[in-house]
Amino acid sequence: MRKFHLLFLISALLLLSRCGKKPGERIWEYQLPTVSSPAVDKNGDVIMTSLKGKVVKFSPSGRVKWIYEPKDREKKPQAITSSPSLDDEGNIYFTTRDGFLYSLNSKGKLRWRKEVSGAVSSSPAIHPEGLVIFGAFDTAIYAFDLEGNLKWRVFTSGPVFASPTITKDGRIIIASNDKSVYFLSVQGEVLYKFPTRGVVRTSAALDREGNVYITAMDHYLYKISPRGKRIWEFKADYWIKTDPIIDGDENIYFGTSLGTFYSVSRDGKLNWKYKIKFPIKSTGFVGDDGVVYVGTNDISILGFNKKGERVFRFEEPKGNPVEAKLSIIPGRGFLLFGTTDFYAVKIGAKGLSPRAPWPKFMGNLRNQGRNFR
Repeated sequence: MRKFHLLFLISALLLLSRCGKKPGERIWEYQLPTVSSPAVDKNGDVIMTSLKGKVVKFSPSGRVKWIYEPKDREKKPQAITSSPSLDDEGNIYFTTRDGFLYSLNSKGKLRWRKEVSGAVSSSPAIHPEGLVIFGAFDTAIYAFDLEGNLKWRVFTSGPVFASPTITKDGRIIIASNDKSVYFLSVQGEVLYKFPTRGVVRTSAALDREGNVYITAMDHYLYKISPRGKRIWEFKADYWIKTDPIIDGDENIYFGTSLGTFYSVSRDGKLNWKYKIKFPIKSTGFVGDDGVVYVGTNDISILGFNKKGERVFRFEEPKGNPVEAKLSIIPGRGFLLFGTTDFYAVKIGAKGLSPRAPWPKFMGNLRNQGRNFR
């Protein structure tokens, strides 16, 4: 009994110490090199993929719950550059560079894996009709059901690095390196193709009306109607490798490889821009404190208010550039990001902005490629 009381006291003190952390303080860290965005389940548990070929599940306090290591035919680990996605039952989906789609249950046990004919870096989206959708280097867009059965595939004219976005009416939007953005039906029919000037490796964001925003390597942010028509385009100063995100006032945010972070209005006008000396390759998120958080190659996470004033900075402890996509544990206010290590850092926000139609990469905390139930 005395031992139980001691353990309870230690746990309570640890929890209180973490609750008392100030913005910018580290909560926990774990050696796990990554460029992807973690998925966060309804319990606040965090699922993260790694360049070292691991999938790790953490508790909100940073305790490792399990590790899964996919292996190739020679039993060697496979690098994972895709972000994990969760279905409504908590099952996990991710792709690997050797051309497989995996599904694990919430306990980290393999449900199934399926091979495609090309390497994959696209993060799978979870369609409400029960489909797992992603693109591959073999130029195809694939749709599997939740039990691992191939339902359809659509070939483009170039490799597909981008991740899919799903609209409220069930259409799938995904870009190819053939300089086209594809609008697909749930059955895999090509409804529209929108041409861009350059290749696109980012995922699309959606506003409340279903308009599509996508960034490209041709320096442009495009706004496209739900029917695939150009509404406007905004030219930035260089390549754009970050996915667009949208706040509650429908301002769009992204960074460029020249080191400029942009805020653009829903009408395509520049609100403000912030220049640093290094590229921006990380996709951030909009917090419920009104701050937009983003990783940068000047080894830091920056936070900006709506006026474009920098109100937060956290320096990566080991001096690494921050290129991974960001997320947050809701309720705790723990910002999540990876470099050579995976970190949880206290910030002012408690969660994603509830007003924002597209507050982060893949739309929601489960990385489903949508921001609706």
